[in-house]
Amino acid sequence: MKWNIPNQLTVSRVFLSAVFFVLLGIYDPNGPARAAIMGAGFVIYVLAGITDVLDGYLARRLNQVSTFGRMVDPIVDKVLVVGAFVMLAGPEYAMSASGHVGQFELQIPHWLTGGMASSVQPWMAVVVLGREFIISGIRGYSESQGKAFPASSAGKIKMLLQCIAIGTVLFFLAWTPGTTWAVCVKISAIWLAVLATVASGLIYIYKARGLLRDDG
Repeated sequence: MKWNIPNQLTVSRVFLSAVFFVLLGIYDPNGPARAAIMGAGFVIYVLAGITDVLDGYLARRLNQVSTFGRMVDPIVDKVLVVGAFVMLAGPEYAMSASGHVGQFELQIPHWLTGGMASSVQPWMAVVVLGREFIISGIRGYSESQGKAFPASSAGKIKMLLQCIAIGTVLFFLAWTPGTTWAVCVKISAIWLAVLATVASGLIYIYKARGLLRDDG
């Protein structure tokens, strides 16, 4: 591996991801340090995102695109995003998700949040994880047959919406938990990301139908 700046940024994102998951794991919704822990998680998540943007930009700008970067960079991205969905769907985040404005309480339908303060329901984490396994399997098989299976704009939009959704959840859990507008924004961001995940997966499967038909 060439120890150039883009690869250094990729490796730094691995360590940032590890710290990020530790913070999500030790989060206690009833603990005195809950805001500090989630706030630190948000900052580290943003830093990881910045390194992701920079390593790709610098690799192209400095003509330092490497095999290591092409292989490891997308893996780290998927681990960070999918891992965040899985952890935010954990029992530590199963709290009341109702919003409050003064004396009034906004009753959120249970099916929208599943009782999760993060608004990330366990089945959503399964959808995100399952989609990655399925599409990675199709891509791997396609390339083994000598056929390219490049990323589509739908996949890039999906990734962007997932990243925004995670950042939104972290931000509001840290600094505005329980407020009506925060609950509504969290729910909207998560559902939009999940719908984009399903839609992009179906688009990829549709694109692969010819490959699967030939194999049959």
